[in-house]
Amino acid sequence: MKNLICICGFAIFSTIGSAQQKPNIVFIVADDMGWADIGYHNSEIRSPNLDKLAKTGVELDYHYVQPQCTPTRVALMTGQYPTRISAKNAQAHNEETYPIGTQIMPHMFKDMGYTTAIMGKWHMGCLEQWGPKHHGFDYSYGSYAGAVGMYDHRYTLTKKPYSITWHRNHELVEEEGHVTDLVRKEAVEYIHKNKDKPFFLYLPFHAVHVPLVEKDPKWNEMNKHIQWDDRRLMASAVSHLDDAVGQVVQALDDAGIRENTVIIFTSDNGAWRIHKGDIYPAPDPALSRFSFNHPMRGWKIDIYEGGMRVPAFVNWPAKLKPYKLKTPMHVIDWMPTLADLLDYKGEDKYNWEGVDMWKSIESQYEVDDKREFYFVWGENRTWEGLRYGDWKIVRKKNNGVYSKWELFNLENDPYEAQNLASSESLKLNDLVLRFDKQKQNDKL
Repeated sequence: MKNLICICGFAIFSTIGSAQQKPNIVFIVADDMGWADIGYHNSEIRSPNLDKLAKTGVELDYHYVQPQCTPTRVALMTGQYPTRISAKNAQAHNEETYPIGTQIMPHMFKDMGYTTAIMGKWHMGCLEQWGPKHHGFDYSYGSYAGAVGMYDHRYTLTKKPYSITWHRNHELVEEEGHVTDLVRKEAVEYIHKNKDKPFFLYLPFHAVHVPLVEKDPKWNEMNKHIQWDDRRLMASAVSHLDDAVGQVVQALDDAGIRENTVIIFTSDNGAWRIHKGDIYPAPDPALSRFSFNHPMRGWKIDIYEGGMRVPAFVNWPAKLKPYKLKTPMHVIDWMPTLADLLDYKGEDKYNWEGVDMWKSIESQYEVDDKREFYFVWGENRTWEGLRYGDWKIVRKKNNGVYSKWELFNLENDPYEAQNLASSESLKLNDLVLRFDKQKQNDKL
């Protein structure tokens, strides 16, 4: 297994033996939650359960993802940059993202004797023939497709055959209720039914992606301090999601398995700037100034920090002490990291590009490592970038022509305000060469 971290004299978590020792894994993904859309980054947001998990766990201060939903999910599940598999995986799409038989995260857990489940948004092949039960999940519930109507449960109606998408174990179902509540309810029931055996529960919530619809007045009441209607609606959706996460944690407590359950949380990308409305099943209100990455620069689909540096943490009461990890990591790191945690020996089946971060997470060991982080968005590679050490390059294609590379020093300028490309030409050339080498590994 690729591991760039060396720690001497530290007692590492011992090899997992019996089934009772194997920790449960609950991996929660919020959709489109920006840096300033969670309480521990922004006091106007009411998210007490998420804030408590971050405060009592390891806050991942530099947790990178890809700048849009499907690319991040592919990266998480495969441990690879999504463009290694297909150029179309550089942006959200509804088609097959990787062939059946590709070794992805739930296969690793099944090799270790876990039961596996997904509740929520799949968005890695949005028809039954590409659904999660074909990719190592024992149990599947939610939508094949991406965003759906909060109460309607259909994907955008103009994109057939993907519109009818709500299912349980690949059987289409019609249900009533807000999708956040439905996913939460299914997850709670699953926890109680499977409390006596180790499980991997993947919870990619639809919240807080548009359309934003919150009929229950308690969420609005909780956020009445926010004057701007659109921002208050977003905050209400966050509070609703937060309550769902709180009930999942309570279910773990009630089942007597909280201490031995690892909870991982991340957003799939940064905040979206504006929503024109009337795209998804009604109601689908137009929204502006509703979601924020402040003080980060950029938005969802950008290669600036706001598009990819997201709220994230890992919480495990039995093993992890609270602190803030400032070593950068990427969503591709979770496969090798969880393999280390499980003492998994079958990593030769996988083509991981990620780095094992578990020892750093567990030991509070900040790694001074100049690793590369590679970023692309758009099937036609509209945005490109690379981070190496404290330095980062970014460029964008307009009308088929790329702009000049921008260069930033993130240690001194974390909000990317000062382009140093002209004054640091040697550093720029070094990162461009590194980028070109990474690009050669893509399926262009």
